[in-house]
Amino acid sequence: MKIGLISDVHGNSPALNAVLAALRDVELILFMGDFVGYYPFVNECSTCWDTDRITGVLGNHDQVLLNCLHQGEMPNRSYCDRYGSALVRSLKELSPKVRTLIESWPQQRTLQLGGVSVAMFHGAPWDPLEGRVYPDFPDWSRFEQCREEVILLGHTHHPMVRRWQGKTIINPGSVGQPRRCSGAAEFAVLDTSVVDVEFHRAQYDASEVIADARRHDPRIGYLAEVLTR
Repeated sequence: MKIGLISDVHGNSPALNAVLAALRDVELILFMGDFVGYYPFVNECSTCWDTDRITGVLGNHDQVLLNCLHQGEMPNRSYCDRYGSALVRSLKELSPKVRTLIESWPQQRTLQLGGVSVAMFHGAPWDPLEGRVYPDFPDWSRFEQCREEVILLGHTHHPMVRRWQGKTIINPGSVGQPRRCSGAAEFAVLDTSVVDVEFHRAQYDASEVIADARRHDPRIGYLAEVLTR
């Protein structure tokens, strides 16, 4: 069974469109969270999102959005100072489809796919929303708490595969804001028949997203620069 792996879309609809086009032949897509944050094209992301084909979990930015919706308020100043105005703008224009979609995601999932047990988290098993597991993570023994054979992560925006004690730990990188390249969205494909993963990049035109970041958040230069460097 071929399964697409995506994470950290962050409201970048041109990047998501490119990745979903590249994954049109896979049977299923697993999403490791952060549909929103950084960039504002959240409603546009939902237009190409097939809920029958894509299974997701919550990311930390998704949880911030839900907290704002449930409390009837906007993100606090420290959040906006760090991540920009995109979430505020997304909340003001949020479609019912996006709200329903994000509210449907749990913080973690376990699945049986193609004879393989799979666990999904945005962060890490011990901290589903905020845990960070980079390629140089110092303590892989923490994954002993997971019984599943394949453990899927997001959050760091860094692609990674690590085999440890019979487990395969994978981060497909970021669709919307890769940290090690520009002009391409990152994703991966898992083949459950051999428990092997291939990493890919999809080229796309980021000019609209870059222009929006420069127009609305000129003091946070990183938002545009990370897509151009």
